[in-house]
Amino acid sequence: VGAVTKQTLFPPLMPAGRPFRVSNASRSSRKGIVASSLQELISKTVEAFLISGIVTLVLEEDGTVVDTEDFFRSLDDNTHFMVLEKGQKWT
Repeated sequence: VGAVTKQTLFPPLMPAGRPFRVSNASRSSRKGIVASSLQELISKTVEAFLISGIVTLVLEEDGTVVDTEDFFRSLDDNTHFMVLEKGQKWT
């Protein structure tokens, strides 16, 4: 019985996308979005909800702002976010 060794010469440039749930501030609309980085999640969220301008992503459960890649990477798949447009607050 022989062992098979696989060597990757060029690792993937982007990590595999992860699934997340995003709702608007009123929780009247929810979308499933797959993203591999915080910036990609923000970009896809803005596109999915047809938002223009500055947005903030917060954890839906407690309103914690997600604004760093390190914190984003520490979150589990299927984490539920809320997108807030300028002037909106988490409730």
